[in-house]
Amino acid sequence: MGRTSLTPFAASMADPDPQAARRFAAQLWQERGAIVIFPDQLKAMDGLERQLFEAVATKNYGGKR
Repeated sequence: MGRTSLTPFAASMADPDPQAARRFAAQLWQERGAIVIFPDQLKAMDGLERQLFEAVATKNYGGKR
């Protein structure tokens, strides 16, 4: 494999770790009160819960593109 301008960063690159993301989301909630909702969590919610989260997101960030 040849060298590129990204070679120095190769060691820090890794595949995403979904469990680490969920642990980080839990830590954000516990330490900062921030809520992270992953798409698979939205799909698992009932209609009323999903509508509530989507309404809050739309109010704060605008509609989906």
